Formats: sequence, C-alpha cells, structure tokens
Amino acid sequence: MLKQFLAPLLLAVGFHALIIGLFLIEWPDDEVLRVAEAPLYISAALVMPDAPEKKVGQQKPPKPATSKPVVAPPKIKPKPKADQEKKVVKPVVPILVEPAPLPAPVDSVKRESLAQDEAMAALMAAVTEEIGRQAVTNDEQILAYIGQVQRDIVSRWSRPPSARNGMQAVLRVRLVPTGEVVDVGVEQSSGNEAFDRSALLAVERSARFQVPSDPNLFEKNFRSFTVLFRPEDLLL
Repeated sequence: MLKQFLAPLLLAVGFHALIIGLFLIEWPDDEVLRVAEAPLYISAALVMPDAPEKKVGQQKPPKPATSKPVVAPPKIKPKPKADQEKKVVKPVVPILVEPAPLPAPVDSVKRESLAQDEAMAALMAAVTEEIGRQAVTNDEQILAYIGQVQRDIVSRWSRPPSARNGMQAVLRVRLVPTGEVVDVGVEQSSGNEAFDRSALLAVERSARFQVPSDPNLFEKNFRSFTVLFRPEDLLL
C-alpha cells in the first residue's frame, strides 16, 4: 500500500524541485536589436560646367588700357580795364527840355472865376424873376379870358324848369385861334335830357369867344376845354 503512494509522491517532489531550480538559474537578458534612425537630408552642390579649353594659338594679347586725354579748360584772359569801361559807358543822348508856360497869377484867376460866378448868378436871378412875372401875367390873362367866356355862356343859358340842385353836365368845347366854336359835345351827362340840351344851346349861341392872341396861351388853355354846368353856377 505504501508503495502505491510513494511513486507519485516522488514524482511530485521532483517536479516541484525542477521548477524551483529553473527560477533560481540566472538567464541572460534578451538582446534587443536597436537600429539607429539615420536622419533624412538632401545634400545639394552647385556643379559648374567644365570651362572649354582655350587653344593656345587663339589667345590674343590683352590690349593696353587707353586713358582718355584730359582736356584742360581754356584759360580766360582778363580783359583790359579800358575795354570794360568802354562797354559800360553808354553815349549820353541830350534831352531837350522846353520851358513850360508860366502859370497865370493866382489872384487874377480867382478874380476871373468869381466874376463869372457872380455874372451867372445875376443872370439866373433875372431869368427867374422874368419867368415869374410872365407866369403871373399869363395867369392873370388866362383868368380874365375864362371869366369872359363864363359870362358869355351864362348870358345865353336858359335853365329848364326840370333843373334841380345837384344836377351837373360837363361839355367839351373846341375852338380855333379866332375864338370861334367848331365843336361842342356832352362829355358827362346830368341824367336830364332837357338840362343837357340847354347847356349845348348856351354854347352854340355864344358862337365865338374872346381868346388870347398868344398862340402858346391859346393852344394850352383854349384850343380844347371843358365847361361844368350846374343849376346854381357855371364853372370852366
């Protein structure tokens, strides 16, 4: 019975001893193959073409360097002072100056101007006075002739029974230089036919008026004029 268990026991012990022995043995480290990484780069170089070989027979000797001739500036000769003075000095042309007329004495000029002013003022005063006198005379003459015309018409005017205060008629009368009536018409009616007709008859019966002999006065005042008829009075 003991023999049956002894053989397996020895096998087990031997197997464990073998395993322990393997662990105790120093094995060498595994060699690791390491490859050094080479850097990647490109090497570039400038390759010059081969220069052609020069033939000895064709070589020319170098030309000697030619230097340009240096031109010296021309020397300016100083001009003689006499020539310079001759050129600067110009001939003087004589200028003829005529004597100006002597001015008139100041006193005589003033006296003459004052005399002219006084004469002009006196003349203007005389003309103004004469014009005023003629105007007054002419106005007086015109008023005298107008008064005579009014009297002539009134003496020949017969007022109609229908005439009333406030009525008025305006007649246009035209004369010739001799004073004769050549035309008469109603310029503004009174609204009463009998009143207007009586006014026309008064002028026509007068036939002729006394007028000034001066053509200017006649043309301005009596060639054509108006007469205002009203029952209470008569106005030119």
